[in-house]
Formats: sequence, C-alpha cells, structure tokens
Amino acid sequence: TPETTRTRKSTHPRSVLGRVKSSYPRIRRILVPLDFSGKSRQALRYALPLADKFSARILLVHVIKPVRGAAREDIGSLPVPRQLAQPALRRLEEMAGTLVPRALRGANIVRLGSPHGEILAAARKFDVDMIVLTTQGRSGLKRLLIGSTAEQVMRHATCPVLSIRRQ
Repeated sequence: TPETTRTRKSTHPRSVLGRVKSSYPRIRRILVPLDFSGKSRQALRYALPLADKFSARILLVHVIKPVRGAAREDIGSLPVPRQLAQPALRRLEEMAGTLVPRALRGANIVRLGSPHGEILAAARKFDVDMIVLTTQGRSGLKRLLIGSTAEQVMRHATCPVLSIRRQ
C-alpha cells in the first residue's frame, strides 16, 4: 500500500542521515575566553575536538579589567594600554602555540573592560559561531552579589555557549 511504502522510506537510515547532514550547523569560529588560570584552560579541552570536527578556528580572548575609578562609559572606547596588552598577547600566543594545532589557530585578542561585555563584543566583532568558557560554579548569595561572567555571557550571547564547570 502507498502508506506502508511512505513509512518505510521515512524510517530508512539513509534518509534520516540525509536530513541531519543538511541541517547540521556550520561552526567556523569558536571563541575561548582565558584568564590564564589552569582552570580556564579546561575550555580548550572541549573546544579543540569541536574545532577539529568542524575544521573551525579557535580564537583566544583575554579581558583585562579596568582600574577602579575609571568611568564606565570611557572603558569601551579606550584602547588597551600597550604595557598591559603586550604581556597578555604574548601569553595568549604561547598558549596557542603549545595547546592549539596550527590548522585550528585563529586570532588572539586582548580587550579592556568588563569580562562579560568584552567577551560578547569580541564574539560579535569576529562573528563567532560558538563560545566555550569555564564557570567557577558559584552559587547562592556569593553568585547573587558578585555575578557570574559565564551566566551573563550565556544570557546575552547571540550564538551557542558551552559552559564547562571548573574542576
């Protein structure tokens, strides 16, 4: 009967795989924020196989928090002072050189401002397809008072965010 034929065709493994492949998301750039702690490198352990699978580039970003007392409005418009940017950029390049295969390396970015704001700004500027970051796993009052960079990034990012709990 025509109905049984239709049922057989729609459950055939090849037709299912064909639909999955055509709707598979394309990941070209993965942003990994690093604060140079050993714990933040855990995000790279998850980002590397993803980048390899999709032939994506990994972009590393480090955010330097502004000096207390700086006006919030001025932060976004100020360039990162050279004396702060150079050492951070050097460390990012070292990490990329030792941890990220050459074929997967993208840009190394140093920004000045609030961590979540600058991570989101970098994601927009470089048109990233995914952000992979670690979270400290704060909870309760401490999280309420201090806030969470990972939580803010997840709330406001326009791309998928993979959050890895620090261990």
